[in-house]
Amino acid sequence: MQDLTFVVGEDRAVAEIWEILGEASIPMEASCTFPRLDGRIVHVVVSDDEADAADDALRATGFIPLDRRPVLIVDFVPRPGALGDIARKVADAGAKLYIMYMATGDRAVIGATDLDKVAAALDVPLG
Repeated sequence: MQDLTFVVGEDRAVAEIWEILGEASIPMEASCTFPRLDGRIVHVVVSDDEADAADDALRATGFIPLDRRPVLIVDFVPRPGALGDIARKVADAGAKLYIMYMATGDRAVIGATDLDKVAAALDVPLG
């Protein structure tokens, strides 16, 4: 999975990003957005197979990714403390967590240094 990160100046740009991907028939595995002092951050997760097409479609309309990184999407049972358990395993694996958020279907997106170690610690396939 690939996380494409954008900084946008106005809230309507979030809708535009999601619309562009829809028009290009590129399914999102997960996405989140949150405010910052001068706009918003938008994260969009797509499969490795769709990442170049997503990048191209968005660049063609003026949305240039600030960052593009591999991430894992892991299944988990949503219960109190479940995300803490996952974060602890990432830390114990010696990786630095740089992003983690909920995805659809009781899944979490995990971006961290050394994803090989994280995948092994969480017993999930990498890629």
